[in-house]
Amino acid sequence: MKLRTEQDGRLYRIALSSPETRNVIDADGCRNLVREFREAEADANIGAILLEADGPIFCAGCEPNEELLSIGRKIAKPIIAAVQGVVISGGLALAANAHLIVAAQGTSFGLTDIREGRWAEVFTDAIAYAIGRRRALELALSGRIFSTPEALAWGLVHHVAPAFELDDRATEVAGGIAKAHPDAIRAMLKI
Repeated sequence: MKLRTEQDGRLYRIALSSPETRNVIDADGCRNLVREFREAEADANIGAILLEADGPIFCAGCEPNEELLSIGRKIAKPIIAAVQGVVISGGLALAANAHLIVAAQGTSFGLTDIREGRWAEVFTDAIAYAIGRRRALELALSGRIFSTPEALAWGLVHHVAPAFELDDRATEVAGGIAKAHPDAIRAMLKI
């Protein structure tokens, strides 16, 4: 898994950059992402983190890494995810760690591991933290794909934009948050 990073004023952009593998995150990719999040958290010049992806698919899977898939509850910098195409299983768990999600219209979401006879508790826990245990359990048991309007109605997604406007809309949302006072943000995100 390759990552592309860029600092844009107080906004730090982390992009999953392996579209040829549908941005599936392997064990090394998990460790590298955790390192990027931790370094961004420690940098006083960064006010927010925008997690995005190159290519038509946000993330079609991720290793069940406990540290990565609970990162949103452990750092005091807001994470905004810009998602598109397909957000499946570990990719959904990763997106669920974001404090806000901006989704392209037509994005498909799902916790589909049960279809392959697998289940990762860390995926269900991350999703449950975002949308509630009973909803996450239903998704884990059914393995069904759900739509952007459903994700919006459940509070998983906060903003929806046409696909061609996703980057602009996510940058606008994340950039606005990055300008907020860091002490107030830390206090709000404190566990």
